[in-house]
Amino acid sequence: MSTQHLAHLVRSDTDLVRFHLDRKEDLTGVSGTGTVAGGVIFPDGTVAMRWNTGTSSTAIYDCIADVVEIHGHNGATVVTLIDVREDTAS
Repeated sequence: MSTQHLAHLVRSDTDLVRFHLDRKEDLTGVSGTGTVAGGVIFPDGTVAMRWNTGTSSTAIYDCIADVVEIHGHNGATVVTLIDVREDTAS
């Protein structure tokens, strides 16, 4: 998933797209399973994400593709978009 593929989700230069990370399997034994983090994608593609773990932290990424690359663990964790435009929610 690249930032370009998400451009259609942002409706204006002020819209944010909320998301959360859903982890099916905790390969590292650190964050657990279920919804482990939440965040927003800014209109320029930048991502801010906050971990729901015992020791919470906030991180900034250049794009959602970087989040998937770093934290996706080959499909064990997926990005679930919360804000989806009606014309893309099919």
